[in-house]
Formats: sequence, C-alpha cells, structure tokens
Amino acid sequence: MGEIASIASRLWQVSPAEIGWGLASSPVVCAAGAVVLALIVARVRRRPGGASAAGADRERVALGALALMVGAAWLADVVLRGYVFDMSATVSWWRFAVAPLVATGGLVVLGASLRAGGARRAVDALSVTRRTWTTFGPRRELVALVTLAALTGAIVVVFGTTAMSLDSGVSAHVALDAPNTAYAPVVLPFPGWAYGIPTISALMLVIAATVLALHRNSVRPFRGGLGWDEERSRRAMTARGLVAVALAATLLALAGLLRMTRAAVLTSMTFAHSGETVNVSVPHEDLIVLGGMLAPVLEISGAVVLALLVIRAGELVAPGRRLARTAGSAA
Repeated sequence: MGEIASIASRLWQVSPAEIGWGLASSPVVCAAGAVVLALIVARVRRRPGGASAAGADRERVALGALALMVGAAWLADVVLRGYVFDMSATVSWWRFAVAPLVATGGLVVLGASLRAGGARRAVDALSVTRRTWTTFGPRRELVALVTLAALTGAIVVVFGTTAMSLDSGVSAHVALDAPNTAYAPVVLPFPGWAYGIPTISALMLVIAATVLALHRNSVRPFRGGLGWDEERSRRAMTARGLVAVALAATLLALAGLLRMTRAAVLTSMTFAHSGETVNVSVPHEDLIVLGGMLAPVLEISGAVVLALLVIRAGELVAPGRRLARTAGSAA
C-alpha cells in the first residue's frame, strides 16, 4: 500500500504538459491519436450524397489500400522493434526506410495498373494535347514533398558527419564529452550513415515512383462518355492521392529520424560510481531539441494523411457491399 501511495503521489505531482509529452513520445500513441483525429476531420468534411462506383472510385479504393499497407508496415516495425523483440544492441538500418520503401512498391504497382477503363474517347483537340506528369499533379503538395525530402537529406548529412564508427565500422553512434572533467566520452546510439544512407535511398525511390505514377495517370487515354471537366477532376483526385501517400511516408521517415536523435542524446548524465551529475557537450543541440519537439507533430501529420485515405476508401467500399447484399436478397 505504501508503494502504491508513493506512486500515486508522484503521478499527482506530474503536470498535464509532462503527461502529454510523455504520451507523445510513443509512436503507437501518436498513431492512435492520428486515427481519432482523421475520423473527426473526415466526419466534418463529409459531403452528402457520396460518390458513384465508377473507375475513379476504384482508384480511390486502391489508394486507400496502399495507405493502409504503408501505415501497417510502419506501425508493425515500431511495435516489433519496441515491444516484441529486444533490438537495443542491433543497428536496425531499415527503420526509417520502411514507410518510403512500402510506398515505393505500392506506387509502382498502382502506376503500372492505371488505365483508361472502358471505351476510349474519340480523338479531339483536348485528348491529343501533350500531357506531362505535372499536368494533373497538385503543385503545392509536390513542392512540399520535394522540400521535405531535401530537408530530410540535409539532416541526414548533418547527423551522418556527426556520428562515429565503432570497431564494427558501422556509423551509428555519437561520443558525448563531459567538458572540464576526467570522465571519458560516453558513446550512445545515433542516426549516422548506417541509418542515413538507406533513408536517403528510400526517399529518392519514393519520389521516382511518384513521378512514374503521376506520368501514367496523365498520359493514359481519356475514357469515352466523360466530359473534360469530369476527367480532369478525377485525374487530379488520383494525383493528389498518389502524392499524399509519398508525402505521408516521408513525414514518417523524418519524424522517426528526429525522434531517435532526441531519445539517444542527453544533455546531462549522472555517473553511478560517484553520483555526480555533469553537463554533456551535445553536437547540434538546438537542432536536436527542435527536432524532438517537431517529431510527434510530423508523425501525427503523416499518420493522419494515411488514415484519411483509408477512411475515404472505406466510405466507397461499405456502400458497395451494402448494395450487393441488398441485390442478393432481392434476387
């Protein structure tokens, strides 16, 4: 009873901000919060009437399935590494590349499967106009994707040059000095080149896959029976979904990179044999602290984007199943 009272007393003294920050330090909690937030956003932005079961709806369902795969792969990696297997002594070089790599594979498959569907439209001036991968693409989202990928690459370079290699030759640690003391530097895990090179490679692949999918979305023949405005609207919707998947995967990769950096580096340490607490010289301290604050925001943002794509796809699948059951019972 005394221990329970002591724990309750300590919890009572914790501020709401500390509780919130503690919860935000868990990617699983951030993912759960993102799903709840996405459900709220989807309900607020829901339009009456719904969508028809046309070719564009099939593409929205495919985008939702891809978003679900990206989110599930990312979350499974987080859970397996953090809660199932003890990988504290393992350099899990793939951890920040999981989401971009899964997104790359899905975008390539989805881009290759994009077709006109049904009868092709008769040749006219609009259908033979030269189209590029940016014709229907969301310009702001594309700029955000490239900017975010470039920022991630710059951060990887900064941390890669800061990290050090141990006897194994793997650049995945950093040495923290205790100035004006006789203590030897403390070596801690750090996202060096062992993590950075796979991350940069995965981001380059996901951007290339996005360009390929956008190109396929733009140059495929127009379908017969559809007006130009409707065709453009459908292809713009597909382009937004393609870029959203790549953007969400990049957000998750950058968030994980910043989260690991903040968790691996301390500003002070207490030595067990002496009980002395000393300040530690941290490289790029301002960048690390800022990144640690932004990591949960980026993580939630990426998960919200994926969750919204899944929810919108589910809104199309559920009515179709209800209609099929109704038709079956009527027959």
